[in-house]
Amino acid sequence: MSKKPFSTPAITRRSILASGASITLAMSAPRIAGAQSKRVVSTIFGGKFEEIYRKAVIAPFTKKTGVDVVLKYGNGSQWLTSAIVNKDNPEIDLLWLAYPESVRAIAEGLCMELSPAEIPNLKDVAPVWYDGYRKQGVGFDYAAFGIAYRTDMVKDPPTSWSDLWKPEFKGKLSIPDITASGGYETLVLAATLNGGSASNIEPGFEALKRLRPNIRKFYKSNPEATQLLQRGEVAMCAWFNGRAWDLADGGTPVAWVAPKEGALVGMVSYHIPHGTKDKEICKELINQAISVESQEIFCNEMQYGPVNTKAKLSGKAAERVPPLDKLTLTDWFSVVPNAGLWLDRFNREVAG
Repeated sequence: MSKKPFSTPAITRRSILASGASITLAMSAPRIAGAQSKRVVSTIFGGKFEEIYRKAVIAPFTKKTGVDVVLKYGNGSQWLTSAIVNKDNPEIDLLWLAYPESVRAIAEGLCMELSPAEIPNLKDVAPVWYDGYRKQGVGFDYAAFGIAYRTDMVKDPPTSWSDLWKPEFKGKLSIPDITASGGYETLVLAATLNGGSASNIEPGFEALKRLRPNIRKFYKSNPEATQLLQRGEVAMCAWFNGRAWDLADGGTPVAWVAPKEGALVGMVSYHIPHGTKDKEICKELINQAISVESQEIFCNEMQYGPVNTKAKLSGKAAERVPPLDKLTLTDWFSVVPNAGLWLDRFNREVAG
């Protein structure tokens, strides 16, 4: 893991499919007015995320432009497959993807380069959330992945990722299955803690094997992790900050910490396929999403981190969201080519 820009090992179409198939807004307004279409299709997760996203991004964008944004439900794997199959005539105009699908889309050559000249708010985005996608995408918000724990079950709050391996947590821990959000990151983390990396994953598998006695269950989704903590079936869980604090605010005795080595990162990002017909509208939608206005509304309500460096967190979000320098970034361009092999090996050697 590294806080430096992602590296660039060779990535093939086979490995991708195997692993998971200063300018103003006013100047851009005429492009919207002259566009042939007043409808654009993008993607979204459901639940609270969608509710706040519509409020923070879609509503102000539609009010300004008159463009109807259709949000397509599903998951990243489905959206990426659609983008590959319909490469010449995309059914999704603006891809909104999480790791690792976002990196797979870039590796597949699906995405056009984004420019601050056409998306002015890009100039205010922290470089890692733009350069890290090779300028073929830009992040929207980050969720910090650390350690959630039951305050009524854990006497000494964890401070380090290495605390997960403590013998007193035998049978009391949950971490993500490798296919769940945070799964590949946890494997790379385990490698890094033991002298390895995304390019030297062997120490990660050995470390997870040693961790196996502590693991009550590998959760396969965030709702499952919620239930495990809420019911007190586990004392600790490697999990996302916003979801943990939602539990705490709902009355469950849960707290969340960013380990001293750094919290891992969950990120969703925007990508415009080359074949998209309404590219200018998509650029305007991205510009709205990464604006200070939209970033502050969404990130303060969701308790996630903004990508726009001028956006300010307040209240609970300011207290609970770790800053960029407290994060550790996974080298996804090293992970993606190996994801299929790692999945098979995880199921055989760790989860089996």
